[in-house]
Amino acid sequence: MIRLITLAASLALALLSVVVVQAQTACTQPITAGANGTLGTFKVFYYETFTQVTIYGHNDYNQSQTYVLYCGDAVPTDVDLQSKGVSTSVSKFKVPLQRVAAGGTFSSSYIELAGHRDAIKTLYQPQDVVSPCLQKMFEEKAIEPLTDEFNQVNMLDGGFRQNILAEPKFIWIPSFTNVDPLLRIEFITAVSLFFNDGPKGENMYLQIKAAYTELARNMEQIPPANRKRIAWVYYDFERSTWKLRNNDFTKAIIKAAGGIPFPLVGESTDDVSISPRDIKILLRNSQVVIDETVFGQLEAGKSPIQKWRELAGFNSASELPVLNEKAVYSIDNTMGKTGVSDDKYRLPSRPDLLLKDLIQAQYKSYSTGYSFTFLNSGFSYSLAGTRLTSANCVAGNTYNEGAIVPVTFQENFKGDGTTPPAPVGPGMYGTGEYVPDDGKSDGGGGGGGGSKAGVIIAVVCVAAVLVAGFAFVFFKWSRRAKEDRFIELEEEMNNEIPLH
Repeated sequence: MIRLITLAASLALALLSVVVVQAQTACTQPITAGANGTLGTFKVFYYETFTQVTIYGHNDYNQSQTYVLYCGDAVPTDVDLQSKGVSTSVSKFKVPLQRVAAGGTFSSSYIELAGHRDAIKTLYQPQDVVSPCLQKMFEEKAIEPLTDEFNQVNMLDGGFRQNILAEPKFIWIPSFTNVDPLLRIEFITAVSLFFNDGPKGENMYLQIKAAYTELARNMEQIPPANRKRIAWVYYDFERSTWKLRNNDFTKAIIKAAGGIPFPLVGESTDDVSISPRDIKILLRNSQVVIDETVFGQLEAGKSPIQKWRELAGFNSASELPVLNEKAVYSIDNTMGKTGVSDDKYRLPSRPDLLLKDLIQAQYKSYSTGYSFTFLNSGFSYSLAGTRLTSANCVAGNTYNEGAIVPVTFQENFKGDGTTPPAPVGPGMYGTGEYVPDDGKSDGGGGGGGGSKAGVIIAVVCVAAVLVAGFAFVFFKWSRRAKEDRFIELEEEMNNEIPLH
């Protein structure tokens, strides 16, 4: 009996030792070199016992954060990390992550595209989210608002945040905007690594990249003389001024759509203020306008497009060709139920959809039966965009999955064959000619403002002629008066002083 007890105890100890001593396991879902952060957003290195992922910032976020991923139960030892030159203080994650936070609006889109929506348990401002299925999860209490409370963070395996935080469970996914349109889609692949699902994220990334690249390739065939000028602007109510979107993202995607961004001459910074004269010049020279103005509460009976026209300084749509052609687009065609626009969520991860919108805005026949995603063509008609709700979370919904339609090369596409009119008005938004901005002139170039300028010039010319006429008459009168006075004096002198 004692022998049996001893044998059982030995077996138990042996089993316990098997449970306690876990073998370190390498992650077996690698991505290819072509998807390994080629534009500089991240880099992944695979080692025998762990995976190293480094996230890189851009613009004002010129930093980096490194993370260690492992797929077994054994955490990589300090010796393992040091042997590969990895700091022992980095955050370590057992993957795949099962319960995550999505902080910042961009992060949730990356996670959804990576195919792991169900892992989201806490979400930044979930009441505003546009994704129908995330709305449904929030309504069913499968998702709660992100609070950063200890108990909430403690129940998570990790979280994706747009800021670098001290909490070791949070993974940095930067939110920079002044970058190439294809750069931020790399984060889909980076995020998928934390779910040990790299190939799936890579596949999604490559599909979006291919669609965007092929669309841009089609637009490259448009002759330079036929390219349309596209303005991306908004009115800043806080500072009472118009501003130009002119960062690397907007400039590059306008060019990819076959368009010409502003300024037309020289360079300017992003969000630069535009004077009342120059906004008229810019809009008169635009064939398409993308507007990001947030209007808020409007006066009774006034639509956003009416307010927009007034802010731009035009009395009627007939004064501005781009308004007459209904080619002014807001960027809120798709919204959540609270009215937050989808560009706040998917613009970084789906540049292919915005590129399609920009192409269709210029060339109505490019895709028959096309439905805009971001650009609201109804803005010019005083129509609002579409609000998605949890009711749209149904089988076959392609909000963030399976909506990447392959693009084919259209060898014969040359645009619509029309040549935009030559730019008018001085300055960088027009001809480039330098004319001082006195704060009163609208730069001319047609429309109501041009007529006013013509009237002013005519009045000035008439006034100049009248002044010259009066000056001539006055001169003649003065001269005659002097001559008469001289004769009078001469007669007086002759009378007073005899000649002999």
